[in-house]
Amino acid sequence: IVNRFDDASSTKIYLDLFGQIWTDPEKLEDVTEAICAHIESVYQENSPERIYFQILYNIFNEFLEEISETLNRLDRQFVALEQDPSNTDCLTEIFRDLHTIKGSCGLLGLNNLESITHSGENLLGKLRDGHLNVEPVMITNLLKMMDAVWKTVDCLKQSGREGDVDYSSLINNLALLEKGETLPDSLSDETVDQDKPAPAPKPPEEESLQDQSNIAADTQGNDSEDSSKDNSEGKNIRVSVELLDSLMNLVGEVVLARNQFSRILHNNENSTIQGTSQSLSRVTTDLQETVLKARMQPIKNVWNKLPRMVRDLSIKCGNKVRLEMEGQDSELDKSLISAIQDPVMKIIRNAIVHGIETPEERRSMGKSEEGVIKLQALNQNGQIHIDIQDDGRSLNIQAIRNQAVIQKHITPDQAENLSEKDCGKLLFLKGFSLTENSLMKPAKGNGLTQTREMIEKIGGTLDIDIQPGIHTNLKIKIPLTLAIIPALIVSNNSNRYAIPQVNIKELLWLEGEQSLQQIEEISGSQFYRLRGNLLPLVQLSQALKTGSPEHRSDLNIVVLQADDISFGLVVEQIHNAEEIVVKNLDSFFKTIGIFSGATMLGDGEIVLILDVVGLSQNAMMVSSKKTELIKTETSSNDDEESQPMLIVSLNKDHRVAIRLSDVIRLEEVKNSDLEKSGTETVLQYRGELMPLINIPKFFNASDGEIRDNLEVVVHTHEGQSLGLIVKNILDIVHAKLSR
Repeated sequence: IVNRFDDASSTKIYLDLFGQIWTDPEKLEDVTEAICAHIESVYQENSPERIYFQILYNIFNEFLEEISETLNRLDRQFVALEQDPSNTDCLTEIFRDLHTIKGSCGLLGLNNLESITHSGENLLGKLRDGHLNVEPVMITNLLKMMDAVWKTVDCLKQSGREGDVDYSSLINNLALLEKGETLPDSLSDETVDQDKPAPAPKPPEEESLQDQSNIAADTQGNDSEDSSKDNSEGKNIRVSVELLDSLMNLVGEVVLARNQFSRILHNNENSTIQGTSQSLSRVTTDLQETVLKARMQPIKNVWNKLPRMVRDLSIKCGNKVRLEMEGQDSELDKSLISAIQDPVMKIIRNAIVHGIETPEERRSMGKSEEGVIKLQALNQNGQIHIDIQDDGRSLNIQAIRNQAVIQKHITPDQAENLSEKDCGKLLFLKGFSLTENSLMKPAKGNGLTQTREMIEKIGGTLDIDIQPGIHTNLKIKIPLTLAIIPALIVSNNSNRYAIPQVNIKELLWLEGEQSLQQIEEISGSQFYRLRGNLLPLVQLSQALKTGSPEHRSDLNIVVLQADDISFGLVVEQIHNAEEIVVKNLDSFFKTIGIFSGATMLGDGEIVLILDVVGLSQNAMMVSSKKTELIKTETSSNDDEESQPMLIVSLNKDHRVAIRLSDVIRLEEVKNSDLEKSGTETVLQYRGELMPLINIPKFFNASDGEIRDNLEVVVHTHEGQSLGLIVKNILDIVHAKLSR
């Protein structure tokens, strides 16, 4: 809309407003240098020919995906215009859409399509400006133009070429109508299908029958063309996030119904019913995975904004920074993509402002003038791991200790005994700050605290690794999805609870007084000596404040991981593992801090999902608003690269190790329960047929002993379970893998 002002005072007001916006750097920024720098960097990394090809290829694909939607809209608009020739808004929309198509065709070098749309645009321009009145013959020829565009687009989608059809007669018709001339009857009755060969002469006696056949053939031909047009539309459609959320909720209900059905039929021996149950379970799993894939998006959707931010911020800070990114194609649930954007940007901003030195400082330290921030994403064990590392000055460990003592977060004695790893955790405490001000804006000392809280809200963790003078590495771990997750069901005082399996390291069962003597008490807290390390124990009954635990001759311990702290959760009973549908809690329950959600089990019981990080904070083992840092005692030879390994035996002389992260569950099954499916050995396992591999036989190490009970290590990959038969399950150890 353009408004004209003849009054000088009104004009001056608008000019002043424009001047205020134009000269305000906060509202208007000159991006000329940034665009030039970006173009220059692109041309340094790629040849001009490759850049031209990539741009043209992407534009061409987008053109073909979007043009069908535009052409369908134009078809409707032309019909509406014919019914109401005075509708100027409709005429304007038609002109704008056709002009867009014509411009895209010119850019892509589609000369035939450009000529067709250009002739129609000229006629529409005269109609829009009021030089001509809309007449039925004009609408007819404009619709013929649309048919020609449709056919040409179909050819482009099928062969990448515009086809060999000659539309010069149609273009001439539109040109005559543009000039206001009347079309001769012979021209107005012409069809667009000029590429069809003329029919051969017909005998007089066949003429009547032939005419009827032609009518039928024409009708079938038109139907075929319409069908072809419909089938040629793009394979991609736009779906709202709300619809995907609704679909995910329905899939969750199907999973709950599947779990209930499986539980009902658990003891049913009817093979037909069991087969139907397995088919239902398989289809439900496939449906769940398909919907989850539809919600997944590559993480590069967030990372694409980072190079520009790094470039602008480094210029303001006076340093040189290069951003290196790996794993941009790693996928994450749509709901989590937007949630991690702010934490990642805050961490990178801190690295540029506080970590990367100026070029002069880096030269004096023997470093390259250009600092490097490495951003890496990796899918592993149902989580996405994001590492953000910079090669800047890192942090002064002693300065962190001193500042923590000054701000009374820790005592001087605690500061002396605090390890370098725990010093880094002080940065996550609310109010902690090493600098009084930032290069960009005043620092409130809550940057990393808020960052960590944002990550924990979506079920993730944030850790820091400091190598003074070398690098600072922040590690983010978040689940791939929050909708449906595998969980372990435990009980306490007749109430059941769910624990996300992503937080579970291993399960321990202590039996007999001798085993219970391994539990030690230090300063009122219980610890269990696990493979030489002290494992803090948390009684679930005490955490839930449901009373003191009864004295038992055995203990069930679930070893959990919260951040980088391991602790054992003592529960009354450990049940089965199953997939659960996560439901949000009311805000009242969220204030409790130890529950992250709720779910419904297969028997219809509603259970609460335990928040492992909240439990650890409740037990004062990881940093929170009021907690101190308590470090689990570890052996001196502890290596960060070591991994927990499950040791199993194949016979009395041979043992093998399995990474504990690949183990979902340990089972003892009866030999008589094994079945044959062709040449494979299978087992009925939780409503499905689970393939089994006899590891001793696989390695030709079987001792030939036939046992009634078999030890099975269960591994799950992409929803499919696999059982590994071993002779004995021996122990769990931490070991460094040799590569």
